[in-house]
Amino acid sequence: MPIKSSTSFSPGDTVRYKPVGGPDSNTSESVGKIKDVLTEPGKQAGRNVNASAEMPRYEIENLNTGKTSTIYERNILGIEK
Repeated sequence: MPIKSSTSFSPGDTVRYKPVGGPDSNTSESVGKIKDVLTEPGKQAGRNVNASAEMPRYEIENLNTGKTSTIYERNILGIEK
């Protein structure tokens, strides 16, 4: 699974993100660790994902629940400090 060098985040990064809705939604924030970055169509978090170099998808493991999900880059709010 290729990782595009110009993606904003990398595997191992701990990030804040909105798991549902967009970045401006009223959904509460979650914190998780990026497990994988997908820049072409493939499988992630047990789902078929239509990712591309222009629209990468991030597989994130929620640090609270341990569940993984696939998240658009626009829904990642930033690196957790």
